[in-house]
Amino acid sequence: MAEANAAVHVYEGNRRGVKLLVSEEGGIEVHFMIPPPKELQARAIRYGYHLQRVVQKYVYPAPPTVALLVVAVVIAIVLASPPDSWWRDSSLSWAVWYIGNAIVPFSSYLPHSLYIAYLAAWAALAGLIVLMSVHRLILRVLLSYRGWIYLGPGEKSRVVMLWAGIVKVVGGKDPLTYSYQSALPRMSVPALKDTIERYLKSVHPLMDEEEYNKMVALAKEFETTEGPRMQKYLVLKSWFADNYITDWWEKYVYLKGRTSLMINSNYYVLPPRTHIPTNNQLARAAGMLRQLMVFKQNLDREQLPPLMLRGIVPMCMAQYERIFCTTRTPGREQDGLERFVSSKHIGVNYRGRWFKMPLYRKGTYGQLLSAYDMERQLQSIVAATTGNVPEAHLSALTAADRTAWANHRDTFFSDGINKKSLSVIESAIMVLYLDDSCPNEMAELGRSLIHGNGANRWFDKSLTLVVFANGRCGMNVEHAWADAPVVAHLWEEVCTREVIDQMYDANGHCKKPSNALDQLPPCKLLQWDWTKALDDAVETELATAKAAIASFDLAVISHTAYGKGAITKKYKMSPDAYMQMALQYAYYKNSNGTFTQTYEASMTRLYKHGRTETVRPVTDASKAFILALADSTKTNAERRKLAYAAAEAHQDLYRRAMCGEGVDRHLFTLYCVSVGMGIESPFLKEALQRPWRLSTSQQPQQQTDNWKTVAQLLDPKAYEGMVCPGGGFGPVAKDGYGVSYMIAGDSNMFFHISSDKSAGMTSSSAFAKDLHAALAEMSNVFEIE
Repeated sequence: MAEANAAVHVYEGNRRGVKLLVSEEGGIEVHFMIPPPKELQARAIRYGYHLQRVVQKYVYPAPPTVALLVVAVVIAIVLASPPDSWWRDSSLSWAVWYIGNAIVPFSSYLPHSLYIAYLAAWAALAGLIVLMSVHRLILRVLLSYRGWIYLGPGEKSRVVMLWAGIVKVVGGKDPLTYSYQSALPRMSVPALKDTIERYLKSVHPLMDEEEYNKMVALAKEFETTEGPRMQKYLVLKSWFADNYITDWWEKYVYLKGRTSLMINSNYYVLPPRTHIPTNNQLARAAGMLRQLMVFKQNLDREQLPPLMLRGIVPMCMAQYERIFCTTRTPGREQDGLERFVSSKHIGVNYRGRWFKMPLYRKGTYGQLLSAYDMERQLQSIVAATTGNVPEAHLSALTAADRTAWANHRDTFFSDGINKKSLSVIESAIMVLYLDDSCPNEMAELGRSLIHGNGANRWFDKSLTLVVFANGRCGMNVEHAWADAPVVAHLWEEVCTREVIDQMYDANGHCKKPSNALDQLPPCKLLQWDWTKALDDAVETELATAKAAIASFDLAVISHTAYGKGAITKKYKMSPDAYMQMALQYAYYKNSNGTFTQTYEASMTRLYKHGRTETVRPVTDASKAFILALADSTKTNAERRKLAYAAAEAHQDLYRRAMCGEGVDRHLFTLYCVSVGMGIESPFLKEALQRPWRLSTSQQPQQQTDNWKTVAQLLDPKAYEGMVCPGGGFGPVAKDGYGVSYMIAGDSNMFFHISSDKSAGMTSSSAFAKDLHAALAEMSNVFEIE
């Protein structure tokens, strides 16, 4: 045993109850560890719950108790039936008997009646699963209907009402998080002719006559030559893939991208506007961590209700599977997304030092720690951090371009202590940064969250929680694994539950529970083999990141003159259409009277594994309205007429995008097929290379029912401070703008405007000023004379 004790310092592996000890001389000892009875009991309970969820998923909408009752009744009927009855002497019963004899090796050793009961149970369960599969097929057909989405506000249809009633009945009650996944329809490929017509219609207001005629000729040539052949391949893929777009979109748009994730891909999420439940940094971090982990537990147990549009139509929840325990790993040509589903720790960075912080009692198999115990752990991390460390700027490597980071990773982190420490960060549930700064203004918070100082954000992790010294917090989010509405839902749940659970005492610390631990699972300081070459690489990438940070321009504004209430009730317009008209008019002002190809994100989660589609909001109708606004000879009555026509056109485009009838994803997948076939299409090349100088996205809100409870707990002013301004992203085009916006209630709208200073022709603050002016002018148009 002396040799074994000495060997621990050389290598110690501990995986699922097996400990491997290797000595310096090469001797190996294997220790098998039997967990204590309480731990075995906890494992058995967890396995039982897991089995229950599996059964519930396959027999939904029938409750598991009903399924078990059906199985029990079938067993009783079969055992009670005479040998010559249908239950015992039919073609079906003999088929079950022969199948059982073929696949059950111990059938001859069982008592006859027990074996019959065994076969009856499996036959009943299989029949139930087949019946529920037919049910899901019927539900999929019902969910493929899209007539409801084209109804205007207040418009009614007997057909839609009948359809909604049937869906409610067939859809069942109390679904698990992923209960509807197998019932969601697959997205079909739009007709090639329709997509080309829509594309030409979208670029018409952006081109002069000569340029447009050239594009029409290219489009017609594509439609009659190589286009149909590519379309056939795409249709064939749609028959077998869950979604004909998503895998290629994730691969080519995100994972094959070689630019830095910082600013270019990752986005940020701001905290509630003024609500800060505690100014204690460590208590706030512990409280938010606890709520994030409770959300994760609900996901793991499938207790989070699936999101439903209008309370009837389920949306795809597949993206939720990768919220936690996900890391984007760099590759020389293509990155990967890795999941570590068994992870029980987070990575914590405080003043440049990295720590592994367990979140569960007794390590792997324990219960989730309380917020009070998490705060104590963070206190131990702060106490253990003294002086400067060479690895303080390590995170700058994740801000490098992806090929450079992949090369650095292979060179410096492929073995030894560096590989082991890096794996702790990459396998973490998420990453927490305790930031010493105290930002307050929205733009200041946004800049800190999206890029920090270039070396204090781990850009590869799916979620990075940042908690500042003043108790404010936010997130930096990697984009490849999911889209912003998923994170917005998570953030709403976490922020509202923090209020509902009243987690902090009068001194700002997390409340002490009755079951607080006497001894905490230890946090471990990560060690690094820090060489001169590694230090040089880090500092080089940090210098590049700082240059990008210096060029990044961000303005975050709040517009309180009017909001959703006036737009919908007084102006009688769709809020999103109104916002898009305002953004186009602001760009028109900012660019000296020009129009540009504009991107608006729309979700396609009505379909299995759907992500986004592009709405092209610049139309002939919207252009006419903008020109009328700029024309002093036009009356407001004329402008209103044009505005309503533009809004109707926009609404139609948005609905079609949600229904998988957009332009850009179809063209993108056709381009992927053309590359695979070795065909260079002038039409696709021309269509896809046009820059998105105005990239926009509306951020959703009110995705949780918790707001009703929060309103009861807080006074009106405090409740107003709970409104989250949303988040933002970097510009897509170097000489353009990135604008995200949130319509927060009846009298408040938030805008996050980003641009690149090095372009020399853009200014986020100038665009913000033009946007305020545009909103004011548009409001005047709808004031009845």
